[in-house]
Amino acid sequence: MSLYGSGRREGIGSVFVLGAIVLVVLLLGSLQVYGKATDLLGAASDAAMPALAAATCYRLLRAQRRSRYVAFLTAAGYAMSPWLLALSQAPREQFAAALAPLALEAVSRCGQPAQRRTWLPWTGMLLAAPFAAGLTTIGVLATLLCLGQLARLVAAGDRGDASLPAVGVGAALLLAAIGATSLAVLDPLQPWLPPPVYGPLDVLHGHHAGSQGLDLTSVLRVPGPGLLFFALLGVLRRQRHASTPQWFAVALAGALPTAVVVLTPPGALGFSFWPEVQQLPATAWWLTLLGIAVLAAAGLDDFLDLPLRRRTALPWLLAVAALTAPLLPFASTAPSLEWPLGATLLLLGFLMPLWRRMGILQFKNLLAVAVVLVIAVPALQVLPVAGPPTFAAPLGEVARWAHAAAAARLDAPNWPYAGFAVVLLASGVWALSAFWRRSQQSPMPTRAKAAIVKKARPAQRS
Repeated sequence: MSLYGSGRREGIGSVFVLGAIVLVVLLLGSLQVYGKATDLLGAASDAAMPALAAATCYRLLRAQRRSRYVAFLTAAGYAMSPWLLALSQAPREQFAAALAPLALEAVSRCGQPAQRRTWLPWTGMLLAAPFAAGLTTIGVLATLLCLGQLARLVAAGDRGDASLPAVGVGAALLLAAIGATSLAVLDPLQPWLPPPVYGPLDVLHGHHAGSQGLDLTSVLRVPGPGLLFFALLGVLRRQRHASTPQWFAVALAGALPTAVVVLTPPGALGFSFWPEVQQLPATAWWLTLLGIAVLAAAGLDDFLDLPLRRRTALPWLLAVAALTAPLLPFASTAPSLEWPLGATLLLLGFLMPLWRRMGILQFKNLLAVAVVLVIAVPALQVLPVAGPPTFAAPLGEVARWAHAAAAARLDAPNWPYAGFAVVLLASGVWALSAFWRRSQQSPMPTRAKAAIVKKARPAQRS
């Protein structure tokens, strides 16, 4: 498997390697807790959602035309984000965070004229995919983000191929609404996804449970120090491949609900009377993770393409890392646990200028190993604290929940099955129709087809 190839085989191999890395890290985390009594099968099942998140994030970044090398490293950082691993206390939201990049990928590919006809028929199903775990806040946030991007593409009506047909987008959104409603009501994964067992700030303090309040280092651990470093590198070099204001606004929006909860007195604004938004301060950080990941991938890709552009960015970044790293423990309620943040910033700050001496290809190999290590260490700090939900809840509560889930599935209506079948059938017919139109619009001429099939005589070869 090569991270520098361009074939489909290399892409599939990259996804499998991402899953293997996530599995190894979670196995090491289980060994920290249980030692020789580690349940290897249970640890492998716990790694399924982060591994799926790595695969979908990889596909999203490839759809945004990031290189395979950069998409691989960024997807690993997304899957092993301390926040995403701590979200295992809410399996439904974690599953939605793993599937949400599929919806964003569909929107990104619809914005490319060469792939629009292929992906637009399936956009409705992919927009509904995050609701396979039921009605989740991350699924709603992903839908709102996709709607904003689709509206921007449709609004570009005077740019020729850059615009999307409004009728096609409307049909895709109708299918998405039917599919999302059917999945949310059907809730097919209910028996395997227990209810959440966390508070609004628990996912931020996954590396030291029991901490109260909000500190800076907990916020920095949402995307992890590796992705933060490369996002800052792209900002200092002035991003060329991604809109910095757009994705910075997305990242900032993820922090707003928590800021409102922390700064607002208890009981104000009626938050205590809105059960449906009680999870929002914890789950909205997915927007921050996504925005930083996109900026990090664009920044690293731009640096590897043109490392000599804006050469002053690396010295400035090293200076920022050297000044910030010693101050991070003072901004935390658990200073002894914050050494990976400062160590990562300093290590990457000293490592980036080495590309001149090593050459860009050897530097890429070294950087890949370093990035995997620096994103694994914060993950290993979270895993011993954020155990699976089955260990956090008493066995009696788990049994009652399983019995209630089975009873609810027996009493569930049957119309969601029909709704999902209609969406699947309509998408398939739409895709076949688009494929037939493409084949009819550009048929191969008969003479050209005959010349390809018929082998020329040796005397006629030039």
